[in-house]
Amino acid sequence: MEYNKLTKFFYKYGPEPYHDEIYKRKNSYGSYLTPLFIRGFRKGQKLTDTFQLFYVHTHKLFSLNNKVLINSSKISALISKLPKFIIEPYFHKLIINEAQSNNEIEGVRSTKKELKEVLEDILRSDKTKKRFDGLMKTYLFIDDIEPFKEIADFRSLYDQLVSDEIDKENVPDGELFRKSYVEVNDGTQTTHIGIQSEIQIIEALNTLIHYLDDQNHSELYRYMVAHYYYEYIHPFYDGNGRTGRLLICSYISRYLERYSAISLSYAINKNKSKYYKALEEIPTPLNNGEMTFYLIDMLELLAAGQEGIIDDLEINLSKMERIEGFFKSTDWDQLEEEADMLEIMTNLSVFVNDEASLSVTDLMEISKKSRYKVNKIMEVLEEGGYVRLVRKRPKSYQVTDKLLNDLLIM
Repeated sequence: MEYNKLTKFFYKYGPEPYHDEIYKRKNSYGSYLTPLFIRGFRKGQKLTDTFQLFYVHTHKLFSLNNKVLINSSKISALISKLPKFIIEPYFHKLIINEAQSNNEIEGVRSTKKELKEVLEDILRSDKTKKRFDGLMKTYLFIDDIEPFKEIADFRSLYDQLVSDEIDKENVPDGELFRKSYVEVNDGTQTTHIGIQSEIQIIEALNTLIHYLDDQNHSELYRYMVAHYYYEYIHPFYDGNGRTGRLLICSYISRYLERYSAISLSYAINKNKSKYYKALEEIPTPLNNGEMTFYLIDMLELLAAGQEGIIDDLEINLSKMERIEGFFKSTDWDQLEEEADMLEIMTNLSVFVNDEASLSVTDLMEISKKSRYKVNKIMEVLEEGGYVRLVRKRPKSYQVTDKLLNDLLIM
C-alpha cells in the first residue's frame, strides 16, 4: 500500500481504518516517537488537542538521508580539488547568497552588494558596526557555533544574528524571550500562534535542547524536527525564521560540512511554498503529529541546495582545466610569472565573481611575491590588455571581459 499522508488516508478510507493506521504508524518497528508535543491548529485557531511528534523511517526517507550524505561527500571531494587561494573566497560567495536568501524568506530587504561590503569589513577587522554585521559573522564562523546546552544560548544567537534588525515594538520583553501573545499571518489569515508565556517557552526550549542531543534519533531527522519545534515555540516576536534556520544549519555544518549547511536557506528561498506548506501541515488535527512528510520535504530541499553547489563546482572545475591548458600553451613560455598571476585572477573570476577585482596587496598575499614584483607583472598584463586598473587606491585590477571570453567561450 502507498504510504499516504494521514489526512489523505482519513478521507480515502474513513475514520476506523484511519485510527488503526495511526496505531500502526506509532507502534511499528520503523517508528520514532519524540518527546515533543504540540497543540493542534485549524482555521487560524489553536485547538485543545495535543499531539506527540513522531515520524516513520520509510524507504523514501531512508533514501533521501543517504542522498544527502552522498552529496556531502561529493562536495568535500570537489572542494579538495580547488586551489587553496580559492576555497575561502568561494565560501564567502556562498554565504552571501545564503544570507540574502535567509533575509528574502522573511521579507527583510538586503542586497548582495550590501552583504558583500559587510563581509569585507569583517575580514579586514574593521570595527565599524554595520547593518547585517551579526548575520555575516554568524555565517562566516558557523563552524564555531557550539551545540546548544543552555536556554541562554538561544538568546545569544538571536542577539548576534538579528537583534539589530528588530523594530522596537518587537524587542523581547521577558527575561530572555517574549512574554506575550504572538501570531504569524500570511496576509489573509493566521497560520500559527506561538506558545503563550515565557515560562512555557523556556520549558519547551529545555525539551528541545535535550532532544537535539538524543542519539536515538538520526542526526538529520533530529535537526529538521528541531527546526519545526523551534518555529512552533516561536520564542521571539520577530526573527524566529532566521534564527531557527541558522540554528539548524550550525548542527548540519558539524555533522556534514559547512557548504551543505549554507545551502539550505538558498534552496528554501527558491521553493518557499513547499517549505511553508511543510511547516503548516504538521499541526493540522488529522495529521496527528506525524513528521514523516515534513522530513521528506526538508531533506529534498537540503539535497537540492547541495546539488546546486555540486553543479556549480563541477562546471567551474571544468573551466579551471580549460584555463590551466590556456596558460600552459607556448604563447606564455617567456611570461611564466605573468601567466601564473593571470591564472590566479581568472580562476577567482570564475569561482567567485566575474567582476572580481584584486588589489596589489591581495595579489602579493596569494602569489607570495613582493610589491615591486607584483607591480611589474601587472604593468605587463595591463599593457597586453589582459587586465585593467579599476581602482587607484588601493591599486586594484580586474581581468578583462575579452580575456574571459577568449578563455571560456572559444
